[in-house]
Amino acid sequence: MPKPISWSYRIHEIHERVERSKLQSWSRRDLEEVFEVKRASAQSLMKAIGSIQNIGGTHLVDRDALLEFLDRSIHADNLSETVQKSRLESGPAPKNPQKLTFSLPPELRTIMVADLPERIQLAPGRLTITGLDSIEIVEALYLLAQAMQNDLDSIQSLLDPQPTPPQIAEEDLRNGFKNLRLQNSTVS
Repeated sequence: MPKPISWSYRIHEIHERVERSKLQSWSRRDLEEVFEVKRASAQSLMKAIGSIQNIGGTHLVDRDALLEFLDRSIHADNLSETVQKSRLESGPAPKNPQKLTFSLPPELRTIMVADLPERIQLAPGRLTITGLDSIEIVEALYLLAQAMQNDLDSIQSLLDPQPTPPQIAEEDLRNGFKNLRLQNSTVS
């Protein structure tokens, strides 16, 4: 038999608090506070709610998914069974993102735009990075970031489109000179 739910008598209050809240993503700590439960129970709730997102190593549930879970819970004949069934159906939590670890050699920490390798191309309105694999491309991004930190003005001058001089049609130019001649002739 499923364990009784400690927050069941407060479910309408919880629903109202979530509905009034401006939070769009709810962390485990947020759930601990609103459901008045401990860490393990909040983690279990997150699994029951589903739609868990891993953002920067923090697991979050979407506000809409939380409200949907609360609506299902309010209308459930047996809340304990509904919560347990939701936990089983939600699937595994998202994996932690893989961390890339590399560092620039000391001689590259002072890199300038002129020193960037050919696989990093800068042109007005366009940046192109090529590489043999994802690691090589990420390393090039890191190198570009270092160059931006050291030589931002040069990078901006390469990426920003050059201002185009105003174009004056030949006929407009003739009319302008004609008007000037007329003004000069009326003044004399």
